[in-house]
Amino acid sequence: MERVEYKEVIELFLIDVIYKIKNERDVPAINFVFNDDGIKLFNEVKENPFQGENFWCPDISDENIEYVQEYMDDRFTFYIDDGPKFFHLLTDIVNESLKLNVEYKDTKSSRSHAMLLMRRIWLRMGIEDINDVYGFLRKQLEFFKNRTFDCDDYNVVDYFKDYEVKMKTACNLNWDESTRSMLFSIVKDNETYALPHILYDIDSNNVCYIYAIQGDKDKIKSKKIERLLYSINKDIDEPNVHPSKVYSLLYFLKELKKKGIKTIVVPSMQVFSYDYHIILADRAKDDLLNNLHLMSDFPDEKSIEKRYLCAKEWYDRVYGKEDKISQLKTEELINLMYRVLEHDEDVSITNEVNIEGDYLKMRIK
Repeated sequence: MERVEYKEVIELFLIDVIYKIKNERDVPAINFVFNDDGIKLFNEVKENPFQGENFWCPDISDENIEYVQEYMDDRFTFYIDDGPKFFHLLTDIVNESLKLNVEYKDTKSSRSHAMLLMRRIWLRMGIEDINDVYGFLRKQLEFFKNRTFDCDDYNVVDYFKDYEVKMKTACNLNWDESTRSMLFSIVKDNETYALPHILYDIDSNNVCYIYAIQGDKDKIKSKKIERLLYSINKDIDEPNVHPSKVYSLLYFLKELKKKGIKTIVVPSMQVFSYDYHIILADRAKDDLLNNLHLMSDFPDEKSIEKRYLCAKEWYDRVYGKEDKISQLKTEELINLMYRVLEHDEDVSITNEVNIEGDYLKMRIK
């Protein structure tokens, strides 16, 4: 199985990752300030570099070490006072992520995967994680290692009227809010309705974290089944979320109960998410304009037209939508958690979000 080595991770961080982060290649810029012991570690690796064969493997230079120390004003700053701990955690996370990808039949080049994951994992940081980088990384490592629900083939787990409810899990991409998603489909004969998927993680204390509930506009959805879903809104005065999300969360709660998981945490926000979606929107705009110019130069080229239409679709999805996306990931998600209290008496909320912590905490009886 593909894996990365400790010194290899340090080199990749210094020769690629830190440049992409500071240049806002696809994530908001962040300062990483290392103490003298960290700089000493970089020089040790420079003098005794990682030895690899048959792939791109440049060594650390003095310029790389100087660049990582350059400070940018008005940016989040992480003070790394234990370089070995920081890079050992990153190494373990990358290797556990590669292992998980293999289990989901998604093999990747270890080095390219390491660089992407080290750039983007910070997108998953919550408010409380900002002041505890090591704690955040340890938690991410626990998430990657957890195998509570892993199942990449659909299995029947419940019933909706006379339809089967099938479930499987998926390994998420490295820019997603969590390591995994749980997917539910309501199925009977030729009719299928894909419910929104739950982006979740589980730590070593059996605490489940729910980061988002997202629909997939490309999934086939039976109109007949969707009409039946609306029956759950009966006697609800102001239904403020789509019934498909309510059902998806209720089925997810049933799966938690089967595994004896009793504590749920819903973070109120991931701190870099808003700026990340601004970067996505700006890139989508540039991509659309580039393809528009190509369309004008080659008006009869079908492949270019197809590229333009894809770019236009992505632009329409993300440009100027950062406020809407933020609202869906925070306010609507919290509203949904309160909504399920109407349908599952085993679930209770045990704190007040943003007053007793930067998260909503739930308990299953």
